[in-house]
Amino acid sequence: MRSRATDAAAATDEDQQEQERVMGATSNNASADGLVVESDAKDANDEQEMGEISSLLESSSPEELLFGDTSASISSVSTGVSSSSYPPVPSLRECLGFMLPALGIYAAPPLMSLIDAAFVGRTSSVELAALGPASSISDSASLPLLFLSIAATNLIAKSTSKGNADEGRRVTRACLGLGTIGGIAIALAVFFKRLWLSSVYCGEPLGGAAAAILTPHCSSYTAIRTLGLPAVVVASIAQAVCIGIKDTRTPMVAVLLAAALNLVGDFVMVSKLGLGIAGAAWATSLSQLCAAGLLLRVLAKRGILRGRGVSQETFAPVQSNVAATAEGGEAEVYCESSTWETISSIMSFIPFLFVMAVKIGMHNSAAATAASLGGAPAAAHTALFAVAMLCFTFGDTGSSLSQAFLPAFASNDCEINPENPGSPRGRLRSQVSFDIAAAKPTITRLLKCTFGVSVTVIAISSALLTIFASQITNDPVVLRQMRRALPFMVGTLSLHGTAVTLEGLLLAQQNFRALTATYGVLAITIAAALGYVRTSGVGLLGVWATYIWFQLFRVVTFSAFGGLLPKRGLVAGFGRLWKQVFGRKPGFTSDDMPLYNN
Repeated sequence: MRSRATDAAAATDEDQQEQERVMGATSNNASADGLVVESDAKDANDEQEMGEISSLLESSSPEELLFGDTSASISSVSTGVSSSSYPPVPSLRECLGFMLPALGIYAAPPLMSLIDAAFVGRTSSVELAALGPASSISDSASLPLLFLSIAATNLIAKSTSKGNADEGRRVTRACLGLGTIGGIAIALAVFFKRLWLSSVYCGEPLGGAAAAILTPHCSSYTAIRTLGLPAVVVASIAQAVCIGIKDTRTPMVAVLLAAALNLVGDFVMVSKLGLGIAGAAWATSLSQLCAAGLLLRVLAKRGILRGRGVSQETFAPVQSNVAATAEGGEAEVYCESSTWETISSIMSFIPFLFVMAVKIGMHNSAAATAASLGGAPAAAHTALFAVAMLCFTFGDTGSSLSQAFLPAFASNDCEINPENPGSPRGRLRSQVSFDIAAAKPTITRLLKCTFGVSVTVIAISSALLTIFASQITNDPVVLRQMRRALPFMVGTLSLHGTAVTLEGLLLAQQNFRALTATYGVLAITIAAALGYVRTSGVGLLGVWATYIWFQLFRVVTFSAFGGLLPKRGLVAGFGRLWKQVFGRKPGFTSDDMPLYNN
């Protein structure tokens, strides 16, 4: 009996082992079939991807491969990242609709100064002489807070493109709050130091009794203008907010209204009431207050100044909204900043003050160098510079274009700080990334618009300095100097619009290291160049050759730092593109996307 049971058990074990061998073989076959299917699917995807890239290359010119839309298309094909998350390329009509009102914004301040000079000059030549330094003190007093306007435009343009209205409101309130506090502080400082500032600007330490006559009038004008200084800062920030949401018509209406009120105020207070330079100061201050009030009213009606309510969630240090993408189910984290982080982001634009200092120093140094040449060269430079500043105003709209349209391609990559994950101020580390490949079509469109502006200002300046030159001066020696320097001025104007547009690209990338390095080199080289002009006898042509260097160096370095020029040269850049497309198996990773990380 036991033998039969043992035989039966052995037979059962053999049957089980045979079944396991069959099942194992079946599983191996299934795995092999799965690998074959997966490999076939991968090969099919690779072939499809290569076909899409090949079709793009066949239908594109060499220029488009390096600088056009094709690079963004290849990136989207190879990475699977859709470009639909970015705004479309603005049309030429949209760009012009933005630039023309922006031109009115830039042109209004010089127009207001011209109105003041016209009315004051009819009443007293002494007060007209004092108006120059007084306007310089008053107009430059708000420059230390200019970075708030730059920050407002960039950060609000970015939040608007992401559809984050709460972030835009937070940035607006923070910029306006900082601007109000800073404006009041600067106004108090200027008010209490107005006599000393007036004596310095009027040249009293060197000019003696003749300059001392101007100081009281300059001090009176400055004291009245300080009352409107906070409004000037607030209006500038409010204009920047409107530009950030691509609204240039509202700021244009505000500044034109201010100019009209200034005209009426000068007529009443200067001409009718006989208040002289003090009346001009009151007219300007009141018009600036009205402009600031109008802009704040518009922002309030649009709900931009409104908070979303006081709650614990509002003052949380960090909030993350996780949204699953439509394909693949991968999550993308959008970090919402706290008020403290928003202020920190705004203050990160402070390095732009160095940029402004170098620009102002460039113009002042060039004027001083031209004045040292004496006689006809100095007079010719005054006329050339007046025309150039008018034309620079046209070109400056390119910077507003970049700051309004390009921040949409920037994003903040947020990650948890492993060293201090629970700290309210250290939970996240944010790094700015800029998708230069996706932005290139938009950058190309903006550069085309600024090129058209450059052609326009070249035509205007050439006409003013040739056909209408006799309306500026009748001195044949001065006219000869102007005509000799005209080609250098044309070269400067042809590059200015491109330079400021590319500067706006670096601002959108928040690449302040590149800006600081560029202007640091320019400060040194310009000082050396103008010093050489003073001692070498090259004359006025040397001054305007320095201007060409100033523009050309900015265009080249901003293009390189902004990611538009390959870092190792165009040949190396083309070789890299060829290798990516043809030199290896297709299937790019996200690391291959030309992202700019600051």
